[in-house]
Amino acid sequence: MEDLFFKDIKAQIDTGFVNQGWITAYKSFERGGLYSAIADIDKVDDALKSHNWEIRYGDIRPYIYDEKYCSINNLDFEPLVLCREELGQYDNYRELSEDFRLYHNLYEIYTSPNSKKYVYIDSNGDEEEVAKITEKEVFVKLKFLKDYISAKGKHFFVYFDIMRYSPKLLTELNINELNENVEKKGVYFYNHIIKDVSKDGFDKKNSTFSWIMGKVLIRKIEDYQHDGLWGNMEERGKYAEFIIDYDESGNEISFTCDEDKLGNYFGKNPDSPQYVTPVFFSKDVLKKYYDNPQKYSVEDGCIWCGSVWCLRLDNSCKDYVIVLLGDLGKNLHYKEQLYWKSYNIPPQKGGFSRTAFTRWIEGKPCNPDKADLYLKMRYSQFSKLWNEKFGWYLFKPLSEDDSHYFQTLHLLTTDNNNKEFDEQILALTKIFIDSLNEKELVKGISITKESPKGIDKFEAFLENNSLKFPEMITFFRNIQSLRSSTVAHRRSTERKDTKKVLDYFEIETNPLDKVLEEIFMNFIKTLNTLEKQLIK
Repeated sequence: MEDLFFKDIKAQIDTGFVNQGWITAYKSFERGGLYSAIADIDKVDDALKSHNWEIRYGDIRPYIYDEKYCSINNLDFEPLVLCREELGQYDNYRELSEDFRLYHNLYEIYTSPNSKKYVYIDSNGDEEEVAKITEKEVFVKLKFLKDYISAKGKHFFVYFDIMRYSPKLLTELNINELNENVEKKGVYFYNHIIKDVSKDGFDKKNSTFSWIMGKVLIRKIEDYQHDGLWGNMEERGKYAEFIIDYDESGNEISFTCDEDKLGNYFGKNPDSPQYVTPVFFSKDVLKKYYDNPQKYSVEDGCIWCGSVWCLRLDNSCKDYVIVLLGDLGKNLHYKEQLYWKSYNIPPQKGGFSRTAFTRWIEGKPCNPDKADLYLKMRYSQFSKLWNEKFGWYLFKPLSEDDSHYFQTLHLLTTDNNNKEFDEQILALTKIFIDSLNEKELVKGISITKESPKGIDKFEAFLENNSLKFPEMITFFRNIQSLRSSTVAHRRSTERKDTKKVLDYFEIETNPLDKVLEEIFMNFIKTLNTLEKQLIK
């Protein structure tokens, strides 16, 4: 039996219909529901003198009054949730106020045909869910609502109007009839009645009727101050400190990355460290970005987080990564600065790579030194030249679903990391071996070998062009075997084919990072050789 005293609803009234940081802005019950409105401060005192609503579900459209155009945003009580009712062949649905969505620059994502959510993407590229909408409920994160109403200088009401019934008489329930049972306590006002309807005749199944109707106030933030153009949803004015040097006693010296406190070439803050002070990080700082290619892209000399931010860096060094102190503060959100700070190491003797020094200090263009970055550059150059010469690609471009294999191609960020090594071997095989353009390679060529594979067709194509590169073909076959014996299957040195390929790459006698670097260099040699002999 339903609770005729609405203990569950009254408990939510006491919390302002807020639960774990989320407020219920709309809810549909079998009999009744919740609604909400943004209210002018001048109207709040009068509103709290009555349990009646100041707004209706249908108050969602601009209208003409006294020959003047009136927007719902100019009403004394403005809806946050717009209830679009069923019209003709179209079902009803709920949506959030456009002002609220655009103020926070929310992105709409449908989670099912009748459900959607709105997400906020901060200046670090991180997503936060702000609102959830289903057929019967709308939830909004309270901190975003509070920021919005505070910016408008208004308060917020949650309205409730719910009815419940019982087939039993009041005497059977051992309760008394309630008439005009008003409850008011500063921020809420509601009326709760319980009546005998057994003789009314309109509901033969039920004898007792209980109804609660009223509102609860959510106040704006007191002494709210705007920080920036669109409110206070991000941490601003906070900067991390990074290790930049040693003092005379050998202690590490740290300094803020706040650009306004750094020196520069124009004489600003001459006694402070320069904007261009190099800050060093262990190379595994990059793993987070390689592991999340749908969000980040690590390129030669920079990291991109979509269109949200870009960080210039020296990633051509073998054992560490360098970022300029000023760039850390200028280009990274405070949260991201703290991530980089956790990988901060003292200055290293090697300093900038030749690539970064040539580009940043001398101001000249320069190819990357590091094998992975250089291979990716050569692959793109080679593919373009080959297509221009032959009218087709030797290595077919990866599909969109597989594009991350090329995007995340890299040397190990953690020494002797078997998992990362296997991932890179798989990527290299996908890019080079599996992508061989077999259809084009065999055009006009007769192959005697039964059931030839991609590498067999590649070898036949070379021989048809009067070229023989046995070392290249052997390398390709061993890469394919390495993928099959280590990535695709359980690794075991007891298998002869596995032992053979491990010996070929000297995997059991050399660190994995060195082995992978040699493999990258071999692919670079392959591209250079093919370009020299076939493209010319």
